[in-house]
Amino acid sequence: MKDMNLEKVTEVMDQFERQFEDMDVQSEYVETTINQTTALTTPQGQVDDLIQQVAEAHGLELTEQLGRIVPSKALPAAEQQAVEEQDELSQRLAKLKQ
Repeated sequence: MKDMNLEKVTEVMDQFERQFEDMDVQSEYVETTINQTTALTTPQGQVDDLIQQVAEAHGLELTEQLGRIVPSKALPAAEQQAVEEQDELSQRLAKLKQ
């Protein structure tokens, strides 16, 4: 510690901190730009087709609003019962939250 120049160490640490903050701002800017560009360049039709494919693969029917996914009638009876029980539990939880 005696051989170290504390002023020089403090100066280097301050410089490191400024560079780190600059890199953080730059990486946040790049990430935001990439996210915005990706979201804007994906065609809505392809997104809708993919959602429909996933829904069909898992036996779900989509309503007009994607906020509610309705189980398909093609589900086996045991799975249909599990879905109904889950709906009942969701309703009970909603009542408890009120």
